[in-house]
Amino acid sequence: MQRTLSGKRCFLALFTIFCCIFLPPLLAQEREPIRFAPLPMENREMIIQGFYPLLAYLEQQLGHPFEMHYYESNQEVASALRDGTIDLAFLGPLPYVSLQHQGADIIPLVFFREANGLARYRCALVVFAADTPSPADLYDAPIALTQPLSTCGYLGAKALLREFADVSLDATDYRYLGSHEAVALAVIAGEARAGSVRDEFAVKYAPLGLTVAAYTDWLPATGLFANASHLGEALFADVQQILLATPESVYQQWGSSIRHGMVKASEADFAGVYRLGDPHSIPQKPAP
Repeated sequence: MQRTLSGKRCFLALFTIFCCIFLPPLLAQEREPIRFAPLPMENREMIIQGFYPLLAYLEQQLGHPFEMHYYESNQEVASALRDGTIDLAFLGPLPYVSLQHQGADIIPLVFFREANGLARYRCALVVFAADTPSPADLYDAPIALTQPLSTCGYLGAKALLREFADVSLDATDYRYLGSHEAVALAVIAGEARAGSVRDEFAVKYAPLGLTVAAYTDWLPATGLFANASHLGEALFADVQQILLATPESVYQQWGSSIRHGMVKASEADFAGVYRLGDPHSIPQKPAP
């Protein structure tokens, strides 16, 4: 009898170990994946490489599978989140405000801190240091913007030009180039007299001659936003708690835009973005 009981105990111990090691991944594979998409702030390869460790960490901690979707524009990411095509997105503040204007039920989860430790940033009007234009030089001049629904795109640039030169953005030859990286490089190459980017890109490309002519007021940092209608709010509350408790040694291995820590996000943080203007007034294409 003693040998039989010992055998049962051994079996139960082995079964428990098996469940702890193998069962969570098996259950995760059976669950419907959380569909995630990032903003296209840099080139596709850098974005995927930067966000893959974040998704792998969440999948491990949550026991729930994730899959990454990639879209070419901020508008496509925002629309996919609004429609429930994706469940979770890395967004800037303006796409979120645009979704709120549309009545979408989107939940802000966390903001990612900038390299300076702040959970906020500014848009910067950048010029080439060796060829800094005067305010008068910007009339009819080529101005590089990211995308219509980028916070530092049309509305951010409009505020910057008003501050720097008292010039209307509509009086310039502004162009949408897609990413902050593309805007910075266009100004450096002399293809644009000025451009509007997140301040981190102004710092990144300063060694190549990029300099800042003006800044906007502070804006809330980029973050994670969820459409909980498909998978439920409880799941994304867990995602939020996991992220806020993530050790520094873990998040430092993530991409350059998300490796400096996180803070809790709330609707109250977006007042300054609402003051930039109505997202629905943004031209999708420059006037001919």
